[in-house]
Amino acid sequence: MGASDIWLVGDELACRTAQEWAQERSPAVSINMLAASDLTRCVADLSAGPRGPEPWLISVNSTAIIGRAVLERFEGRAVNIHPGRLPDFGGLYAVQWAIRLGESATAATAHFMTETLDAGDVIYTAPVPIRSHDTGLSAWLRCLRAQAEVLKWLLTEIAAGRELPRIRQDPSRRRCFKAADALGDQLPSHLHAIEAERWVRAGNYQPLSSPTYHPTLVISSPRLTLRLDEVAVSDCGAVMNLAPGEAWAVDGKLIVGCAAGSALLLKKARVIARAELPSEWSRAVDSLVSKGYARSHGTHSDHGRGRACGSGLPAR
Repeated sequence: MGASDIWLVGDELACRTAQEWAQERSPAVSINMLAASDLTRCVADLSAGPRGPEPWLISVNSTAIIGRAVLERFEGRAVNIHPGRLPDFGGLYAVQWAIRLGESATAATAHFMTETLDAGDVIYTAPVPIRSHDTGLSAWLRCLRAQAEVLKWLLTEIAAGRELPRIRQDPSRRRCFKAADALGDQLPSHLHAIEAERWVRAGNYQPLSSPTYHPTLVISSPRLTLRLDEVAVSDCGAVMNLAPGEAWAVDGKLIVGCAAGSALLLKKARVIARAELPSEWSRAVDSLVSKGYARSHGTHSDHGRGRACGSGLPAR
């Protein structure tokens, strides 16, 4: 039996995708689109809630926790399309975490909803590649497009009344990331340069604002705060022997020490705050600032040499 009613909770792309699918196919089944905040109230309303013997609920890119009362109303016909590979990347900001942990791919994963977040049986997984220069935004947009394709496939299967596949998740591999796990703007001192480079890329949502952290480097002398947009692993970390957070301006470049004797080469950054800088530092900082980014200048003079120590770099 085909679906009697489909309820969709999703972002603008999900709703537009569902509308286009409905226009192309003109299905007999109706699609009701609503905000997550209205879901509980509408489902409880017998006159306005789900109709017919087999209503379905689909959630796409919603951070709302859907509770037992709603799930019971749909009797096992509630599906979430999660922007991450399950069971390894459940919870929030899964795409960011995939970049930070060095994954070569993430996924758009359709799964049945249960009271445990992102733990229900998997229906379908669409792999999403992560490339070496992907930022949090570029990988996220690729995942959004994959989710839209999964949504169209899911709507087609449900409307046709076909039984959906079910693959039980392996609980021993389950990870579920929380919002607090991704917070903290300042470059963590415990990261190796390879990890720090991924941390910067994952937090880069330019020209949009990151939903979590904004990669920032704070140097105490000379006083300088940078918003990091692009960095690379430096091949001279061992030679410079920089401590984590310690910075060195040399040959018009800015090198920052990381854990285990590694170092980062800063390539693009925005100046958040700065004092008067020595000439070598000014040259290095000016080479970082992308065209069109505003720079704010401090008034405190601090005449340091080319080498300096960072501050405010707590281990995370």
